[in-house]
Amino acid sequence: MLRVSSNMMGDNLINISKRNMRRMLELQNSLATGLQYRMPRENPIGVSHSMTYDRILFELGQFEKNVDDGKARINLAESALASAGDILQRIRELGIQGANGIYTKDDRAKIATEINELLNELVFIANTQFKGRSIFGGNDTLENPFMASRTYSKYAGKEIIQKVEYLGDMGRQNREISRGNIVPINVPGNEVFWAENSSLFSSVDATNYVVPADSRVRINGVPIDFKAGDNIEMIVNRINNAPVPVRASVNRMNGGIILETSSARAIWVEDIEGSRVMQDIGVLSGAMPPRNLSPTARTFGGTIFDMVMRIRDSLYMNDVEDVGSRSLGGMDLALENVLKYRTELGARSIRLDMVKARIIQDRTNMEDILSKNEDVDIAEAITRLRMLELVHKSALGVTARVIQPTLLDFLR
Repeated sequence: MLRVSSNMMGDNLINISKRNMRRMLELQNSLATGLQYRMPRENPIGVSHSMTYDRILFELGQFEKNVDDGKARINLAESALASAGDILQRIRELGIQGANGIYTKDDRAKIATEINELLNELVFIANTQFKGRSIFGGNDTLENPFMASRTYSKYAGKEIIQKVEYLGDMGRQNREISRGNIVPINVPGNEVFWAENSSLFSSVDATNYVVPADSRVRINGVPIDFKAGDNIEMIVNRINNAPVPVRASVNRMNGGIILETSSARAIWVEDIEGSRVMQDIGVLSGAMPPRNLSPTARTFGGTIFDMVMRIRDSLYMNDVEDVGSRSLGGMDLALENVLKYRTELGARSIRLDMVKARIIQDRTNMEDILSKNEDVDIAEAITRLRMLELVHKSALGVTARVIQPTLLDFLR
């Protein structure tokens, strides 16, 4: 039989009061902070979930920044190509006008002068920068990717652009827009500002050439491995079987290798990791790209700037036949390539718009989940606090009534 004493009753009521006060303190802290728990020990599983949700929210925020940065760069590149397209269209119109037989030599010189000014603007557009970085230079963004060389022309009577060289690289700038989802946000200038397919004819007879050791080269950004003992036919096959926009063949005239692009772009070849294969077969000189093609190799294929300079020079020289045939044909190729990459950039921009909308929706959903996991329900917490206050007051009242007066109380 349990023996109940007055001390036991008092201690029990005091413990109940302390427990109620502790619960009220916890609710007051939750209402003050807006969180269900402040320390991991209060809810280890809930804290673990909150950390996961916070990490996901941080990733979504970074992905949104990547999308915004990529969208800004793509929009600027698309705008630059739109301006370039307008210039090329105007040059084409001037070329058609200059090919008309009713114009005199002086008239064509004036047309050529306007084209020359448009060429200067075209070079400026090709060197467009975003936040101090060139957008058409590949990964080499610190310097202008296109360098124009000017010399005196007796036909123009002044210094004009006679050569435009690409000094950038083939690099792609990428942005991660979701986990594992990478999108390129640039187009190298030696693709977008090219007008003709490029080709290279080596003058070195490689009929008896054998690769001395396992080697690796890079063609237009794609690494290709050669094995020790490969002959020129195997080299050609390995290039043609690689996912690269360049096709190789053997020149039956001199036994040299021929490289040809499948679309308007420059040929970009590198010997990497100590390889000398491309130097041995007469493709490279050993210098650094893009000026590393062998001087003994014959190269063909012009840039957009070459097409503009051709039509300008033909007009300066009053060569009506060339203006109306080759020059205008080159302008059509230039316009076609610019339009191709404008379309590609536009498609990427639309994709990024859709990705950003999804990220915003995902972030909203994740914030809602996080709130439900760690935020306190204010109405419920206030109701519970009121109930605990009422219980606490009742406990204090009961305690005052239950605890019996002591002998000292009777002696007062």
